[in-house]
Amino acid sequence: MGYRALRTTVVAVWCLAMAIPRADAQLAPLVDFQPGTRVRVQAPGVLTGPLEATVVAHARDSVTLTTSRGARISVPLAAITTAEVSRGRSHRDGAVTGLAWGTSVGLAVGLLSAVTYDARSTACGAEPCENDFSPGEVVAGGFMAGAALGAGIGAIKGAEHWERLTIPTYVAVRPSRAGLALVVSVQF
Repeated sequence: MGYRALRTTVVAVWCLAMAIPRADAQLAPLVDFQPGTRVRVQAPGVLTGPLEATVVAHARDSVTLTTSRGARISVPLAAITTAEVSRGRSHRDGAVTGLAWGTSVGLAVGLLSAVTYDARSTACGAEPCENDFSPGEVVAGGFMAGAALGAGIGAIKGAEHWERLTIPTYVAVRPSRAGLALVVSVQF
């Protein structure tokens, strides 16, 4: 009876081991971490917050990053919860960013212009004032001019395009000081 229970246990463990993918296979999306690649990563417990850096070295279970100030940081791949890879400069992303800035500045300039434009209309004295635009039209003109200029400048300048990598959930059993530890990594 003992042999049969042992055989059943071995078969169950083997089936469980085959059903649970290895952590290495689950971290396959991180193969984009080649030396020279710009990345943004989050690794709670290793990093205090998001880190934008350049990959210096990529080992089997860790990646060495260097910051813009030259500091080198080794990050275990299993600790990374969020990863983005730079795909270069994008004129579309630059136009979107420029549009956001341009509309904000254009709206502020339009509001300021409308106030000063309307204030001058009462200072015409004996001469008739020829204000061709209402304050709303002045605000709208500033808004649209700012949007067009911002989008145009942003498109010319471009912005860095980041591609988010999907880091799947994995389950692993690892040795620990107390015996075995069940490790579960879930992306949220």
